[in-house]
Formats: sequence, structure tokens, C-alpha cells
Amino acid sequence: MMLASGTTAELLALDDAEAWADPGRHPAWTAVTTGQASPETVRGLVLALYPVFTGRARYMLAGKVTRLAPDDGKEIFADLHRALTVPEADADAGWAAVATALGATAGQLEAAAAGPPAEASDLVTVAREHGMRSAHEGVGVAWVLDRRLPVLLGQLADTLAGHYGVPEQALRHLRFRATQAGAEADRVARMSGRYLQDPWQVYEARRAAREVLWALTALLEVQGPVAP
Repeated sequence: MMLASGTTAELLALDDAEAWADPGRHPAWTAVTTGQASPETVRGLVLALYPVFTGRARYMLAGKVTRLAPDDGKEIFADLHRALTVPEADADAGWAAVATALGATAGQLEAAAAGPPAEASDLVTVAREHGMRSAHEGVGVAWVLDRRLPVLLGQLADTLAGHYGVPEQALRHLRFRATQAGAEADRVARMSGRYLQDPWQVYEARRAAREVLWALTALLEVQGPVAP
């Protein structure tokens, strides 16, 4: 029998306090958000992220819907419907606009979609598999991606506008995602309370969170050293 060493909220807060738990503190990311990265590095990062958030991969966070209660599942489906009907929520068009504004060509976008980096494929696979395995593991993935991505994408939009001359028109999708930060955090907190009911579920959720964090970190590092 597994015994809890703290409440669910306490254990998740402990993880959250670790430097490795916040992709926004990773040197590769802070180099971009402070404008230290070269335009070529930033363009490469966007091209590496492009296949994670577009095409079929855009549904990776929806894998957990099969394991959730109907009312939570309806929220996930509402997100999917919004992504297909609201222009600002269209990840395919939004990420293409960002990449193009950074100088990426149509051929580079096609190549990124057709042959994503192994790290990008790993991130999508890890997120999807945990979400489909159990509700509590899906919550672990959500604790990282659903909750943190709006904040990270807001940071990216700010730095692209402030340091790299990307026009606001090209940042509409990133700005839209940033507005979801509060709602996503509230939903993940609610789902954590609902689906992390015993120590084993908390353990597996935290493990899933770590694995998706490692995959995201590996993707951020794929660009190599940052130009001075």
C-alpha cells in the first residue's frame, strides 16, 4: 500500500517549485525571451515547435478526453471546436504566420511538418499516450502543457514583437492562447482535485508530468548553442 507524504496540492506545489519544472526558466527559452538568441535560432525554434502544435498533433492534449467524466470531456471538445471555427484559435494558420514573419519559407514549413525533429515527435507521443492511458496521467500532462503553454506562448509573443520585429497581425494566435492562461490553470486545478484521489494516482500523474517536461526540455534544446 502506498502512503502519501503530503496532500496532492502540496506535492504538486513541491514539483512546481523546482527549476526543472518551469520551461520558462530554461536557458534556451530565456535566451529567446530576452532577445539574446539570433533571429536564425528563433526561427529554428519556431520551426521545431510547428509540428507539435499543428496538423494532427494539435489534438495531442485531447487524448485524455476518453478517460474523463462527460462534463470535463465536453470542455475538451469545446476547445477542439473553437480551434476549428475561431480564426485566432487556428493553430495551423497561427504558427505558419509566426514562422513566415520570421523568414521561414513555405518549403521549410512543409519540411517541418513532414519530417519533425525526433524531439518534437517524442513530445507529442508522450503527451498523447499518457492522456489515453488514464485520467490521472492525463491530468499530469495537463499540469505541464495545458497550464504552462498559454504563459509560454504569451512570453513568446511579447519577445517576438519586442525583439524580433514580428507584427501583431502574425501574433494573433499566440496572443489568443495567452488569454487562456487563467482559465486553463483553473481547469487543471479542478481536474487535479477530481482525478488525483489516492497516492498511486498522484505518483503516476507526477511521473507523467516529469516525462512530458523532459520531452519539452529536449525539444527546447534541439537548437543548440545560442549565437551571442
